[in-house]
Amino acid sequence: APRPTVDGDFRHRGRSPLLREFCHMLVTRVLAALAAASQLGALSCALGHAQSADSSGDKTSSEQRPSLTEPLGDIATPVDDYVTPDMVARKAFLPPPDAKPLTPSNLWVDRKQRRVYLDGYVAMREGPLEMFACPMGTKEHESVIGTLAKASEVHAALLAIDATPGKPVQFLPEFVPATGQRIRVWVCWRDGEGKFHVSDARRWVQKTGTKESMTSEWVFAGSGFWEDPSDGRKYYRADSGDMICVSNFSTAMLDINVASSAAADRLMFSPFTDRIPERFTPTRLVLVPIPDKEDQAAKSKVDPNRPPSAKVLTKKNSKVGQ
Repeated sequence: APRPTVDGDFRHRGRSPLLREFCHMLVTRVLAALAAASQLGALSCALGHAQSADSSGDKTSSEQRPSLTEPLGDIATPVDDYVTPDMVARKAFLPPPDAKPLTPSNLWVDRKQRRVYLDGYVAMREGPLEMFACPMGTKEHESVIGTLAKASEVHAALLAIDATPGKPVQFLPEFVPATGQRIRVWVCWRDGEGKFHVSDARRWVQKTGTKESMTSEWVFAGSGFWEDPSDGRKYYRADSGDMICVSNFSTAMLDINVASSAAADRLMFSPFTDRIPERFTPTRLVLVPIPDKEDQAAKSKVDPNRPPSAKVLTKKNSKVGQ
């Protein structure tokens, strides 16, 4: 039977034989890991004794050999040379012109153009899709883009350009889709030859089982806060991953304005793989509020449907506009 989660969302949690088998496998692997850790401790102790006994021999050779019981210090390891996708994305491009930094996490706002810029990278091109974009270190396994900024920071950036939040999706007693100002999302990137590309982010999302792009609009649902009863601290719910969603979540910052299940066997969307560049390609998202009729900004010359130009994505050590 359906059971409510912490955030009020209802999902099926059936106690099937498959679930029992999975739990049994999980417990077995945990016990195996504990046994391996115990053996590793014994091996570490034995190696320590062997090194002590060998100290009267070739001292230089002994000093160069890494120990399981001592810090690595200046000894080089493969980890030292590993470069993560966020490290590349953080240094890939110059700040967008005429925009002000909101946080050190590659997030800018341009109040005149009513734009929010945030950097990230391609996290996933194939697989089950629930998010279009999520903060790095959260749900990249089911999101096309991983961003350097947190969802709470992007929420603040949207407020800074006068975007109006609404309410997240409601599931009970009846389904009510998310509300809020519509937000156009553009994704910008450069290919291996440095050529600039820009696309409506919805063209990177495919209706499952078809060759059609997603047409639903994203709305500024606004997520919400959860208060830890143990210490009273408040946490922005979308920081856990639900930044720009294609499945409905009551924790979403941006959600689509139609029903879209998060059940694994009923996902409505998947990545439009042929249109998405290689994994870890640095990207810059541009978020633009779509003016409502009563919105004063509707009288301005800002057009959310006009794609950003190449000047918003200048590579470092390149000429502006290239």
